[in-house]
Amino acid sequence: MAQQDKIPGRNNAVYDIVPKEDQIFSVEFLEIAPTPIIADHFFFIYLRGHLPESKKKELELPDEGLINATFTVSLSAIYADGSYDEEISYTEPLKTTPFGPLAHLTIRDTHGVQVKYISSSGSSENLLDFQILAMFLRSGMWTFKVDLRLGDIDNTCLFAGSLTQWLEGRIH
Repeated sequence: MAQQDKIPGRNNAVYDIVPKEDQIFSVEFLEIAPTPIIADHFFFIYLRGHLPESKKKELELPDEGLINATFTVSLSAIYADGSYDEEISYTEPLKTTPFGPLAHLTIRDTHGVQVKYISSSGSSENLLDFQILAMFLRSGMWTFKVDLRLGDIDNTCLFAGSLTQWLEGRIH
């Protein structure tokens, strides 16, 4: 398997799904705290970067933001006994969204102001807080993938990465 590029910042994630050079969101950094993620504790993901002006012009992106963008989160696991769960995926619109009391996605613009969608100009900050409940989790080596798409006819990739780590759960 080819060496994967680590995503800049304090994290244990790598560019994945789509090669780094084919992703149009230029990542300044990705922070994941705590790293590694601990079940039953909130963790935070902070992705900062921007869309190069040349890409905005080339793709004719609207000034009001990336209103058609989506994000897909995929997860799979391999357990200590060698059994595994096939990858499952969830896709949602990429916009500021509360997902209930245990998860929130917030997008901020260049000035730190909360906005609904990723800006097509200037920098963008994407913040996620989330908690994985150990009572619903089987201990194992878990892989999480995220794939942000522009939502255009070509299904252009904004950003894609993954991380794999052990998570301790209460299901045996």
